[in-house]
Amino acid sequence: MADVRRIALRLLEAWERDDTYLNLSLNSPAAAGLSREERGFLTALLYGTVERRITLDYLIGRIASRSDLSPRTRNILRLGFCQLFFMRNLPAHAAVDLTVSLGESKGERGFVNGVLRSALRQFVSPDGTVSLPFPPRERGLARHLSVAYSFPPDLVRFFLDLYGGEGTENLLAAFNRECPLTLAVNTLKTAREDLALRFAEAGIEATPTRYSPVGLTVIDAPPVTALPGFSEGLFFVQDEAAQLSALILSPAPGSTVVDPCACPGGKSFAAAIAMGDKGSVFAFDLHGSKLPLISDGAARLGLSSVKVSERDAVDPDPALLGKCDRVICDVPCSGLGVLGKKPDLRYRALDRITELPALQAAILSASANYLAPGGKLLYATCTLNPKENGEVVSNFLATAPSFRRVPFSVCGLDAPDGELTLTPHIHATDGFYYALLERVKP
Repeated sequence: MADVRRIALRLLEAWERDDTYLNLSLNSPAAAGLSREERGFLTALLYGTVERRITLDYLIGRIASRSDLSPRTRNILRLGFCQLFFMRNLPAHAAVDLTVSLGESKGERGFVNGVLRSALRQFVSPDGTVSLPFPPRERGLARHLSVAYSFPPDLVRFFLDLYGGEGTENLLAAFNRECPLTLAVNTLKTAREDLALRFAEAGIEATPTRYSPVGLTVIDAPPVTALPGFSEGLFFVQDEAAQLSALILSPAPGSTVVDPCACPGGKSFAAAIAMGDKGSVFAFDLHGSKLPLISDGAARLGLSSVKVSERDAVDPDPALLGKCDRVICDVPCSGLGVLGKKPDLRYRALDRITELPALQAAILSASANYLAPGGKLLYATCTLNPKENGEVVSNFLATAPSFRRVPFSVCGLDAPDGELTLTPHIHATDGFYYALLERVKP
């Protein structure tokens, strides 16, 4: 797979140069035409190298003391170290030889070869046990965790303030575990058990999710579009934590629901399915270019109740004010709960964290105006930052006396104060926050 490694190097260089989102790299023309196996290897190598970048650079620095490494040479070494120490079932000699071949000159190839083989001698014992030399924990926990789990020190300190040492280490370890594909079953067309059986008949292992009664976790999944039942609309991709939204909000058939920040559409789809596709789900989004994700998804799933249009969430539709039964207020956030699925986000997660609460508060305040008396709003984020979660909700309630939190229970999870936070290291889901609010009847 030498060509795949070369593609990975090219995409890694482009990602660093252009500061784009990593998932967009895999849609590059450079990755077109790969087989399923090759694309899987490319994804694992590219994502793994980005995810472990801080760790890889530390280990490279332990072997290669030169400070004048070119960006290209460093990226070749990163790819090599990732294969040697963080990817399963790759013969070391093949990983070394094929990585060395990425060098442009004899000198670069010789240098890369020397560094990789020296790393194997220093970090791997004769019996094959890997022992990586991380900074001692007793000399600074944040530094140790930063290098061991490859998270920027300021982000590690942020989590230490929230969860303490043990909780933070468990959280970071959970983010670094492989994230399987999770699907939400379209129960208007099939049952979870029937879909799992259909997958099994195709040689695909799928297990029921722990909390959600409509979720399946797919092991070693092929591309989503290649899964049995995709074209028939039997499922859509949605993390288990996000699947709880429709269960908490519980819209009844015939309801009017608004999803002001709807893309890519999963929560709108789940609400429509929960309603038996009877009623209206108004799926709005600021970015018109993304709306086909919702409209095409709804069409594939056979959902006629989902109505898609472009709208800024802070500018609610006047025709719906005070007339809606349910609102899904899934606001833009820092994404601190999905760092496992978006490894590049860990390097920029704190960039906008101070400015987001103001936007989230504006969207919540505007969205609340959709509700009729007795209607309910679900405030949701995929972050673990309290300033984007409970503080936004509390500040809103302090100025909105006609609203209150509503206690709820969902799938064995209790929220007596009307708030629920799910975390990767405790619930094995994305990090997610929910608050259920009700507009009190006069």
